[in-house]
Amino acid sequence: MRKGIKQTAILLASGSLLVVGCSNEKPSPSSTSTSVPASASASAAPTPSVPTKIRLFTSDNSQPPVAADDSNVLYLEKKTNTDLDIVTLPHAQYADQLTLKFASGDFPDVYQSWSGPDSDLVASGKVLELNALIDKYGPNLKKNIPQASWDAVSVNGKILAIPQPIAFSGAVTYVRKDWLDKLGLQVPKTSDELMTVLKAFRDKDPNGNGKKDEIPYSMREKLTWGENLFGMWGVNQQWTEVLYNNEVILQNIHPNMKPAISYIKSMVDEKVMDSEFLTNSRAIWEQKIRSGVVGMWTHSIGLAWQWQSDLDKALPNEKPNVIAIPTPRGTGYTGPLGTRWSPVGKTYIVMKNTKNPEAIIKYFDWLMSDEGQMLTDLGQEGDSYKKENGKIVVDAAKIEKLAPFNIMFKLHDTNEAVEEAKLNNPVAYGKLKTAREIASKEGYPSESVGMPPAKESYNIATMYLEATSKILLGKEPIDSFDEFVKTWRKQGGDQMVKERTDWYNKNRKK
Repeated sequence: MRKGIKQTAILLASGSLLVVGCSNEKPSPSSTSTSVPASASASAAPTPSVPTKIRLFTSDNSQPPVAADDSNVLYLEKKTNTDLDIVTLPHAQYADQLTLKFASGDFPDVYQSWSGPDSDLVASGKVLELNALIDKYGPNLKKNIPQASWDAVSVNGKILAIPQPIAFSGAVTYVRKDWLDKLGLQVPKTSDELMTVLKAFRDKDPNGNGKKDEIPYSMREKLTWGENLFGMWGVNQQWTEVLYNNEVILQNIHPNMKPAISYIKSMVDEKVMDSEFLTNSRAIWEQKIRSGVVGMWTHSIGLAWQWQSDLDKALPNEKPNVIAIPTPRGTGYTGPLGTRWSPVGKTYIVMKNTKNPEAIIKYFDWLMSDEGQMLTDLGQEGDSYKKENGKIVVDAAKIEKLAPFNIMFKLHDTNEAVEEAKLNNPVAYGKLKTAREIASKEGYPSESVGMPPAKESYNIATMYLEATSKILLGKEPIDSFDEFVKTWRKQGGDQMVKERTDWYNKNRKK
């Protein structure tokens, strides 16, 4: 029997804004093809003698392909008694390539998404309802996936996907605590206090080099990695939706955008914002932070220790201290703070024509078992990790090489014991834990989580960036934002809002 993890690439011009949820941090994927040899049948409880073949479409997550002879894949297949035929599609074109495959009649047994199933697939009866199967074959799924995650993939009580649970929002604000201490400043809790801190960073030489070279706050090109500035007023500039005045609207057009943009404009005017905030590439932005001139920035919670480690190496004589802080509260705003929170990451949608849906549920259920979680986190015991006196001890080199397998197959949320073992550094783990605790208390929901991808974006991203950039650079007044919203709505936005609101009212409204 031949089977494999296939890397499939189809060159397309991607004009759609079907978001598949991952960042622009990763490089463009390449196209390769590999084949994984057949695995042995499971040796556990009574199961069919022949492994069940499961064909899965998934993103390559911009990662190198999993090796053809990867022992962890073979172990996974053995434990689940499956014959995995995994077709990976390039991450940057994933949504478009899925559409192309479905349009040509090429359907897998199960496919990965970052939302609910396509509404056309549901309407045409191609998506399998999973409630009964999960009740019968998914005890670990039911035990380890919280209700909020199930709700995000359910329509009128019908579970239409298996969700990867997420417990917290994805970004926090980082600050040079050593700068705060040197200047006798406290962690800012409001937007006014934040401005005071940033001005002090600007004027009082916290890096101690006698030069006025400090960049109080830095962000990235196209307004990326500035989420928590917008989050001081409970909005997010990315492709997310919220319920406002009985409409499901994009956060780009939410009224709270105006005070958020106005505040950032004041940061630009006061020269406490990086002057290159609209053009900083990732490499340039990271180099600025590592060079010791940036006082505050927003980034992933998972990099809480990485930033500290990088600055320790770059600035050994300065004793830098990077900490994550809660999002300050914007003036006049009383709602939730931080970045958008989604209760799900990846989702897996089972097609109705699959021959063995129970085997698919058993496969995902094993991934959520204690043993499955350890495999997708750390590989096989005795190889990449071992247990000594009840503690996990990892082989760091092997764990690093495990990343593509981990990203492709991991279904569960963060395992704190595993993260602590990987870092093997109490200080490092403490910083990471603090960032996660902050993120777990922040964030606001996106009403679009689990909704079918929008068919049209009506150029919202380009129009929003252009309008906002002109305001921040002083080329247009803040009230021009209202004109952008009106124009976008007239050019098809109203229709999109109506369609999304109608879907929400029909399928989600409680």
